[in-house]
Amino acid sequence: MSTVARTTSDWGGFANVAASVVPALLFGARLATAVSLALFLAFYLQLENPSWAGASACTVCQPILGSSLLKGLFRMIGTTIAAFAAVVLTGLFPQNRTAFLLTMLLWVSACSFVSSLLRNFGAYAALLAGFTIIIIARTSIGAPDQVFNIAVARASEICVGIVCGTLVIGLTDLGTSPARLAALLTQLIAEIAEHLVQILTETGSLHTGNPKQLSALIARTAALDPIIGQAAGESPELLQRQRVLRAAMNGLFKALSAARNLETHLRSISPTDAKRTTRKIINVLPPAWTADRNPQLPITPPYVEDIRAVRSLLRLGPCDLSMRLTAEYAASTVVGLALATNGLTLLSDPREARDLSQPFGLLIADWLPALANALRVFLGVGVTIIFWIATAWQDGLLAVVFTAITIMAFAPMQGSNMSASGLGFGALLAAIVAAVLKFALLPNHETFLAFSLIIGISLLPLGALSTVPSLAPYFVPATLVFIPLLTPTNQIAYDTLNYFNSALNLLTGCGFGVVTLMLFPQLSPLLRSKRLADLSIRDLRLLAAGRRDWTIGQWQRRIYSRLRLMPEDVESSQQSYLIAALSVGIQIIRLRHLLRNGRIEIELSEMLAALTAGDTATLRKALCTADHAISSVSPTHPGTPSRLRARSALLAIGESVNLHCEYFESRRP
Repeated sequence: MSTVARTTSDWGGFANVAASVVPALLFGARLATAVSLALFLAFYLQLENPSWAGASACTVCQPILGSSLLKGLFRMIGTTIAAFAAVVLTGLFPQNRTAFLLTMLLWVSACSFVSSLLRNFGAYAALLAGFTIIIIARTSIGAPDQVFNIAVARASEICVGIVCGTLVIGLTDLGTSPARLAALLTQLIAEIAEHLVQILTETGSLHTGNPKQLSALIARTAALDPIIGQAAGESPELLQRQRVLRAAMNGLFKALSAARNLETHLRSISPTDAKRTTRKIINVLPPAWTADRNPQLPITPPYVEDIRAVRSLLRLGPCDLSMRLTAEYAASTVVGLALATNGLTLLSDPREARDLSQPFGLLIADWLPALANALRVFLGVGVTIIFWIATAWQDGLLAVVFTAITIMAFAPMQGSNMSASGLGFGALLAAIVAAVLKFALLPNHETFLAFSLIIGISLLPLGALSTVPSLAPYFVPATLVFIPLLTPTNQIAYDTLNYFNSALNLLTGCGFGVVTLMLFPQLSPLLRSKRLADLSIRDLRLLAAGRRDWTIGQWQRRIYSRLRLMPEDVESSQQSYLIAALSVGIQIIRLRHLLRNGRIEIELSEMLAALTAGDTATLRKALCTADHAISSVSPTHPGTPSRLRARSALLAIGESVNLHCEYFESRRP
């Protein structure tokens, strides 16, 4: 019996190992095949630098199908933009090398700036548009009259690699991103629904909430952003209706913030009132939420009846202010989960999903990181150019290329200097492997089949190891620089001195990039989170002062974008500050809407001025005065529901300010 159990255990362990090793080896095989195909076409077409075709195939090949397909598309866009820019700049400064290099440096810095503002694959296109112009200039700077032909040649080489890498991955990988996104959405919807029920059922107990739970849910929601892009890359319909998935992510943020505000309100009233209020809310929640507390509880669309049931509470007890505010928060939570469920429906049954009229436009959560990254590129690449000119180093522009790649690729990351150091280690490893292949193995084999097998022996393990998360910072760079170091051509030149000069140039460029990132590091997670909170309170004061006229949707998107940028290991209080700013901003917009429509007649100038000035003592008095002015009107007077909405808005503002008084006071203008 023990022998059978041991055999079963051994087989289970072997299956677990195989489940992780086999996909990694398959990716390594795909990578080697894509590079070999790209080099074969480059040799067949007699392209001048086939190595860029192989390097592009390496870059496009990703373990995730959606990433590979969209990365190939956006790399092609970025390459085309860079080729056009190279021709224009050379035409403007055909004989003035200094002006050309300075303008090129400004272009690369601008591309870094744009890359930091965009997300996912749009950022990748801007990054490519930056350093590809240096790749073109590496050849064209000595022959400006041939810049058009050189730009076309470099773009052609890169596009050959893109097509080959995309073709191999597309034909050999079915893609799992939509299913993975659906699983994550299902889990988050269920856990947030359970979180709401937990808040309602534990009101009045000794339970004081779990800030880390909310923080973890926010971080997991923010992590959906790149997965949405990957899923869209694997399905034309998802790509076309990507706004539904973005709205689903924002819906989760809406549900989380509403649940947090609900918890704040229930803990600010007496346990008896809280239990009385929550009992009525629980009675109209979807049955699946309260029947089973299992995190895997079924969540099915479309929630329309459930939303109507929750909102029907708004008609109960016209003078019950606490009931009104509790129902509003509960309804907002359900509406947010309904948006998320609509996105889940798109993944499972696209015909049943509803298209939403979401505003389109670039929303910048914080300009500082983009400006800082552009400055890093300008200084790092500029110093490398000066070093190249001062030393008259042969092919020094190769060092400039990899300085730009290192800074632009790693500057937006947290812990960027450590990641860039991994690039340096990976480049050194690739240089050693490429040297062994080039001078020990390749001279004795002349056929392309033998050449493909030899480079495949190296690329297969490098690609497989690059899929291991702990090893990825070292082996991903190794796969990317392996082909540029090997520099394969139709007639390979076995020039040892030239090889070591190129390898030294590449490593020097990585070194300049690492040093730049060390001298100008990213803000720490704590400072970055505090800055996002500061920007939110600044925007709230602009809204209160009447200097901005955002709608509720615009205000929500602004704060959601900052929640998405919050570092994972940030203090939970910083996320709570953003949620407080979100809640107060929404209530201000609602109050102004009621005033414009003449549904309430109160004076809000004192309250808004106190909020703008960060004077919480005056703000509390103004809130009480406004609430008294509204409540003094007879309940039988027409328009009572509007006045109740106004009073609930004032109450919500007061609760947020009381809970986070230090946030609204300490960051005074």
